[in-house]
Amino acid sequence: MQNEAIRRAGIDAVYVPFHVAPESLPGAVAAIRALGLAGVNVTIPHKEAVLPLLDEVTADASRIGAVNTIVNRKGRLVGYNTDGAGFVQSLREDLDFDPGGCRAVFLGAGGACRAALYALAEAGAGEIVLVNRTVERAETLR
Repeated sequence: MQNEAIRRAGIDAVYVPFHVAPESLPGAVAAIRALGLAGVNVTIPHKEAVLPLLDEVTADASRIGAVNTIVNRKGRLVGYNTDGAGFVQSLREDLDFDPGGCRAVFLGAGGACRAALYALAEAGAGEIVLVNRTVERAETLR
C-alpha cells in the first residue's frame, strides 16, 4: 500500500519493514541517522520507548506521549505523531463529519486511543467517554 502511494506520488523512495526487537531499538534509531534514511514509521511496541532517543519531539507527540513517525532532518531525528490527526482527517474527508461538538465513545484504551482522544479534544469534541476493562489503564489517558 505504501509503495503504491509512493509510486503514484512520483517519489523516488521505497517503503521497507524493519522488525526491531525492543533491546535493539537504540541501535535501530542510530542507524536511521547513520544510513541517511529520510524517515521511518514507528509502531508498537516502540512508540513510547523511542521518545528519549530522538533529538526533538513535536508538541503534539510529546502531549500524546508517543511517536509514530521519525523524520531525519540533516542528521537531526524529529518525532511526530500523525495517528490522531489522520483519524480526524478521515472523519472529515471520508465521512464528511466534523467532530466539533460531537459526543464520542471509545471502547478500549489501546495503542492508538491516546492519539485519537487527543485529536478529538483538539478538534473541539463536546464529550468524550472512554470505556475500558480496567480503570487503571483508562486513567493513564486522562
